[in-house]
Amino acid sequence: MHVAICDDNVADRKHLERLLSRESDKRRGTPNILYVDSYGDTEHFLINPLKYNIIFMDMCLEQGTVEYLIDALVAMGYNAPLVLYSSRIDYTAIPNLPDFVVHAKKPYIPEPLPGFLALGDENVRGYVTTLSVHQNGAAIDVAKDEIEYILAAEKGAVLHLLDGTRIDVDECIPDLMILLSPYEEFERVNKNGIANFKFVSAVMPFQLIMQSYYQFPISLLRYREFKFLKEEMEHFS
Repeated sequence: MHVAICDDNVADRKHLERLLSRESDKRRGTPNILYVDSYGDTEHFLINPLKYNIIFMDMCLEQGTVEYLIDALVAMGYNAPLVLYSSRIDYTAIPNLPDFVVHAKKPYIPEPLPGFLALGDENVRGYVTTLSVHQNGAAIDVAKDEIEYILAAEKGAVLHLLDGTRIDVDECIPDLMILLSPYEEFERVNKNGIANFKFVSAVMPFQLIMQSYYQFPISLLRYREFKFLKEEMEHFS
């Protein structure tokens, strides 16, 4: 599960990092360990917030920061749990907050964290992520986890799904990589292709073999990188 801490108080941020590290240790040996990223500013946090299954937030140094962040998250389509920890600012007084907001009060203590993280676990299990692309100019949504690999076409690209379906899309490979950048399992493996490493069967020095037996030619220089990525996907899937 991907977790974000967004707190402009350095000491508090580090303290929550330690608490979450302990919670992750309790999950060792399961697929539910925590990947925690920590932010003290809005700019870096908003680069890729949709990857997170839960966010812990207290941005209190400047009035209005939390409202700004929540508006940005809503505009991006975020709908996972966001735990607002009130400290100098009482966030319960903010009107018309979205349904995904959960309230708590500082200080950060261990007791409520398992319950909050359970909300994140539910998001991991229940949220179907779709990729918004275009086909002949019309917008369509494709389930992200159904994409095995993507190949460049004369115009745009072709999404190859797990069930053998092929979907022609207008977006080219670089555009698709931008759309897929929040998801670690997708990697551009050569000039003309993107692989979902959850469905890579084998990594050889000069080729990548997919679950459907499609083979990507790869550079020997990237062999170790791809082998590590496959092992990482297997370990945490």
